[in-house]
Amino acid sequence: MSDVRYSDSSVVVEAVSVALAHEPDWRTRLACRLWGHHVDNRSFRQRAGAQRSCRCGALYLTTDGSHTRVRHTLSCFLGHHTYIRMADRDGHHEYACLQCGHPLMFVAHGDPYAAAGEFKKKVRYLCGLFGHRVHRVTSRAGFVEYACPCGHSFLKEEGPIQVIRHPLICVAAGHFVRYLCSRAKHSEYVCRNCGHPFCFADSENR
Repeated sequence: MSDVRYSDSSVVVEAVSVALAHEPDWRTRLACRLWGHHVDNRSFRQRAGAQRSCRCGALYLTTDGSHTRVRHTLSCFLGHHTYIRMADRDGHHEYACLQCGHPLMFVAHGDPYAAAGEFKKKVRYLCGLFGHRVHRVTSRAGFVEYACPCGHSFLKEEGPIQVIRHPLICVAAGHFVRYLCSRAKHSEYVCRNCGHPFCFADSENR
């Protein structure tokens, strides 16, 4: 497993060079340049091989340590996430969104969704505005993992931390993520600016 390193102070937006898998519509390419690449776990599960490609034609979310800029999935943020159980670990239940790959973590003995096979959950906007009041989950891959009672998890190098806020660069420009590890039929990535993890589904056709 490769150790992922980043700094909260490293918030310079860099151009991400990518190879093209096919020739896309120019409007799709422009949208990805402006907002970041689109992600969808449903498409990732159905793809033919290991390599992921965006609908703009770019090959992305590689495992070589390079960063990919991914956009916010507004249907999840403004509507709701749809979660399934991904793992039980470190005294917590871990879930992943079926569409955008957003993880969710609850203390096992207090998990309100423990009996649900699949469930919908809206974002808790107050945490986004005023900060997530987090507790420590574990240490892994060079990070300290934290989780908020709302379910949002983070991977941070420093600690201890009690409140985590989303930096403006992530709110405005999306997340710059790099590969961390593969587990539970997902590939985990982490944002270099805020520590937001994402769990992108592996192909079911490999």
